Amino acid sequence: MFKNFILALAAVAIFMVVSPAPLGSQLATKGGPAKSTDAYNPRPDPADIVFPLPCDLKMVFKAISLFGVEGRLGDLDAPLGTDDDNPNGFFDRKYRAHLGSALSLADLPPDQRAIAENAIKNPVSGELYGDQIFLFGKYEVTNAQWAAVMEGCGPLKPDAALPKTGISWYEALSFTEKYMTFLLKNHPEYLPSFPDDTRNVGLIRLPTDAEWEYAARGGHAVTVEDFKTYPLFRHDGAQEAEYGLFIDGASPPAPGPRVGRFRPNPVGVYDTVGNVAEMTFDLFKMTIGSRLHGATGGFIRKGGSFRSEAGEILPGRRLEVAHFYREGPTRSNDLGFRLVLSAVAAPGGTRFKQIAEEWRQIGRPRQVETGLDPLEKLNRLIEKASSDEERATFNSLKNDFQSYNVSVAKEKEAAVRAHCKNLLNTAYSIHNTDRRRRLAAREFDKMNENIAEITKAIKSAPAAQRAELNELAQRMQNMRADIKNDVDEFELAISNQFTYYKALLYDATEFDQDTLINQMRFVFNDIKGTDIYHRQMRQFYEIVDQHLAMAINNEYNDKLMREDLFSSLRDS
Repeated sequence: MFKNFILALAAVAIFMVVSPAPLGSQLATKGGPAKSTDAYNPRPDPADIVFPLPCDLKMVFKAISLFGVEGRLGDLDAPLGTDDDNPNGFFDRKYRAHLGSALSLADLPPDQRAIAENAIKNPVSGELYGDQIFLFGKYEVTNAQWAAVMEGCGPLKPDAALPKTGISWYEALSFTEKYMTFLLKNHPEYLPSFPDDTRNVGLIRLPTDAEWEYAARGGHAVTVEDFKTYPLFRHDGAQEAEYGLFIDGASPPAPGPRVGRFRPNPVGVYDTVGNVAEMTFDLFKMTIGSRLHGATGGFIRKGGSFRSEAGEILPGRRLEVAHFYREGPTRSNDLGFRLVLSAVAAPGGTRFKQIAEEWRQIGRPRQVETGLDPLEKLNRLIEKASSDEERATFNSLKNDFQSYNVSVAKEKEAAVRAHCKNLLNTAYSIHNTDRRRRLAAREFDKMNENIAEITKAIKSAPAAQRAELNELAQRMQNMRADIKNDVDEFELAISNQFTYYKALLYDATEFDQDTLINQMRFVFNDIKGTDIYHRQMRQFYEIVDQHLAMAINNEYNDKLMREDLFSSLRDS
């Protein structure tokens, strides 16, 4: 695991050089790729979104959805970073990040949109995990792809399928600029566009720290609970070494960090574990008390490399790399990069109007019976202001009030989501308590049968055996009393749980119904696993959804609701 903060920094510094170093024998491949696809997509699948490159090569992306995010101003509250025994906790501890994307499905060209939509659908409900997306490089940029953009066409070299390394952060940015220029000139139809905006298009760039970690840990393909729990991602039955090349105590595989050699992560992305480390667009900041510190440093290096140990390959690990040392720009032969396609945050035309309207709505409380809402009152005061100073004061009050309302709206969404999860878990708990009650009741009935039999046997038994049989009958009667007590305890627990469940249903009727529907949808999309627990939870979701409808219509039916909760689970 991760040994020591100082050793980790030293390990990075040792391998930083000022000019591209030739790849050693550990990184060499024999005979080059068998075909050109090995250099850009050795593991094709239907969910690939493929962009053209010069020299008849391609760049392949995966659509990543921001799980449960609604609207253009919604974002994902994601705990990023790591929790471990590193004594220098200011370096890369967990911190609270908010991840959003300026790109949506509607912005993609039709062919890409169809592929992306299938990729980000819940396989059970058929609903999208979220409309905000970004396209994340399926692989690290290879030597062949680099040469096609930066150097011109030529025969594939033996190292064509290896990640491009030995370049500076600024050279990686130069690659994105030249690639965007190529697309704009030769294939603009591949780039996202926005209604009524003739200038802005989708943007190729390096991923941010948050985008990289979210995609590397499985993105929309994992549950929220798993994302918060697993430092890598859930990989039942597999070893970490099956996902990338790093120091795991075994001899490194001979072919080196060729792209696509290992298993993909849950969202279909390769080589985020080890292989070569990757640059991000973000600059490094320390972590102080679950937030990022204000001091800005070098760029962030993610994912570890073939020189990293197990604790250094976790997606939350963040190492700082200086852009320059005294000798010049920083380059390393175990550091590469991959691409992201996103967009500007607020393009013009219809999109800008949508954002402005959404901001207006989420910052505006519901109409009150006594008159206009406070924002409308402030608007009227601004119109009637007698001086610029007075108008500026009212505008400042309006902005503060609207920002406060936005914060309150977000907190309400989180509270409703937690309430929906509580409803689902309570329903599941009631069923399990009733199952235990029924098991205990069967044991009680069985014990009654056994006592009846031994009572009958006592009457016909020889006198010498009656004392022993009477003692056995007394022990069985004591056991029956204990079992009966368990049955009574379970029945009391069910009564209390059901009362609590009804109270939750009643409280849910007080929520804004659109918010309740959206948050229930979020909860359903998060129980997407194929294991028995998630299959059962999806059945209870249906029950809770029906009971919510009954509560909203004030049609409580205790008998029917109990039968729903007590019923046997369908075979799934």
